[in-house]
Amino acid sequence: MTTITIANKLVELLREKKILEAQQQLFATDAINQEPDMYKEKSVAGLEAMIQKEKRFLLYIKKWNHFEVSEPLVSKDHFSIRMITDVTMVNNDNVVIDEVIVYEVREGKIVKEQFFY
Repeated sequence: MTTITIANKLVELLREKKILEAQQQLFATDAINQEPDMYKEKSVAGLEAMIQKEKRFLLYIKKWNHFEVSEPLVSKDHFSIRMITDVTMVNNDNVVIDEVIVYEVREGKIVKEQFFY
């Protein structure tokens, strides 16, 4: 798959909140997830670790208040999206994350995702 094909498919799946499916379909088994240093959930390596990390986050969501994913901005081997997530957690805390995510693609799979927020 080309970078633009992967980018469009990722946006489509994310907009449907099919986050785990997106990871399983589009990410390399040795992909890297890189969070900002200040984030309590640390960066992980490997698709299995990324899926487990996402499952932990999704488990604590009580209600989706707003979720928005931009169109991708695509170059040869990279693309980025802006994602706004507003959720109520099971402890009733409201969490709003406004982030830019940069993805690196190699050999038809996403090999790195880096979050900026």
